[in-house]
Amino acid sequence: MGLLNSALQIGRSAILGYEGALHVVGNNISGAGSPDYTRQSPRLDPVPGRLTASELQPGAGVALTDIQRNIDDALEGRIRLALGMDASLQTQESALGRLESMFDDLTGTGVGTRLSEFFAAFDDLQNTPEDLGIRELGINRGVLLAQSLRDLRQRLTELGDDLDSQIGDVVSRADELARQIAALNEEIVRAEGGRSTQASALRDQRDGLLRELGKLMDVVVREQPDGTVNVYVGNEALIQGSSVRGLIAEQQTSGGVVRTSVRFADTGQEITPRGGELHGLLVSRDQNDQIQAVDELAAAVIEAVNRIHADGQGLVGFTDVTGAQDVLDATVPLDSGAAGLPSSVQNGSFYITVMDEAGQAPQSFRIDVQADGTENGTTLEDLAAAITEQVDGVTASVTGDRRLRIQADEGFSFVFGFDGQSPRADTSGVLAALGINTFFTGKDASDIAVNESLQASPALLAAGSSFLPGDGSVAGRISSLDVTTVDRLGGATLQGFYDSVANRVAVVSSGVQSDREAASTVLRSLQAQREAISGVNLDEEAISLVKFQRAFQGTARFVAAVDEMLAQLLLMLR
Repeated sequence: MGLLNSALQIGRSAILGYEGALHVVGNNISGAGSPDYTRQSPRLDPVPGRLTASELQPGAGVALTDIQRNIDDALEGRIRLALGMDASLQTQESALGRLESMFDDLTGTGVGTRLSEFFAAFDDLQNTPEDLGIRELGINRGVLLAQSLRDLRQRLTELGDDLDSQIGDVVSRADELARQIAALNEEIVRAEGGRSTQASALRDQRDGLLRELGKLMDVVVREQPDGTVNVYVGNEALIQGSSVRGLIAEQQTSGGVVRTSVRFADTGQEITPRGGELHGLLVSRDQNDQIQAVDELAAAVIEAVNRIHADGQGLVGFTDVTGAQDVLDATVPLDSGAAGLPSSVQNGSFYITVMDEAGQAPQSFRIDVQADGTENGTTLEDLAAAITEQVDGVTASVTGDRRLRIQADEGFSFVFGFDGQSPRADTSGVLAALGINTFFTGKDASDIAVNESLQASPALLAAGSSFLPGDGSVAGRISSLDVTTVDRLGGATLQGFYDSVANRVAVVSSGVQSDREAASTVLRSLQAQREAISGVNLDEEAISLVKFQRAFQGTARFVAAVDEMLAQLLLMLR
């Protein structure tokens, strides 16, 4: 009778054990479609039986003693890092793709094409300097060049602003994920209660959130004895148990540009991610030096063209001209930083030639400029006074917005760069610096434009330097800038400098694309390893299902046989 009772206990434990195992297999099958699900394995251990009279111990069946999560924590950490690297490079690749498209001149309206068209127009102008149509074309080409530089800079600025605005959104997502992970830490502690069994579903949810957080920023995860995880960003803890420090995006303004930084919410300490989407956004935003390069190119175009143009004359003289460039202080030397001029002024001189309508011979006057780096240098007020005092027929003054204005007396006009007999260059550079008789206005790509006086009167466009019919020497010098090296551009030509910037963007973009492909390959390999360990193989689960089902059926038949034996025994005892 005792052995039969033991046999029933064997059947009971086996039925319960295989029922639990079938439950685990069913759970695996149902979780096969979830990317965060971790495959579980039932553990069935033998149950020791009681000693028989003959001191034998046949066993008491099996019991479901554990449900194991098939997971490799070290592999999970590597996957999080790989996810972060892939997300960072993907973000950089996207930003560089947008950047590269800005320098692609597929439509023929880019800076490279506009530069070529501008120089070509002045090449035509040097051959027919009296042709107003060619003059208007040269001015129009300058307008298009200035517009293309402004547009390129604007698009580069918008790209930086767009990347910066995305940082705030990503930080908000990362902060929300961190808070959800901390809440799951608390739930896991409560569910597991110090027992050896694990709250598998809650842990799966937490692991999925950790992977999502790893895509946004580089994190290090360390599991604690109580089942919680601590999450670190660099060497700083972001999550400890159920406590989370929080993340915020803080905006700061520097040089008129608003930039967002990532900080801990509790202390305001700045965070510098080394991986994840945040890293990609920060790198793409902060290493965008193309704005500086485009500004440098525009400044070089302005300075080079204006220095040549300021030495020339148009078809008519000036009666009233106001400099396009103001100074910060009219009482400080023009060569000092306090004056705030975008181009340099040197020791030298320039010529003003005055003509009258009566047909008298032109009179030329030389104006000296002292720019020796001392406090005795020529100021804007000094320059205006010198012109008024030394040049007959004109008056110079400083406007209310600190610009130089030169006005001819009634019946007179004046030109620059000519002494009545031969060309005279402005060796001081002050005319170009102050925007007198210049082609372009502005300081860089943000405000470059063609002088409004030229657009209103193309006859003022300086094509020659001798004030003689057919002279197109100044137009020829401007045209030759296409092949002239520029010191401020490191010895490159204007076109060559632009091409080098565009080529550098293409090279960097290609490098990031290659890195992204390599990172994606590594990530796929790691995910394949995880799938082999933690993923659900439906074929294998089907085999396990049949195995445990057959075992359950066999156990049921075993119990039925024992029941029949007990019934026979009871009949014998009646």
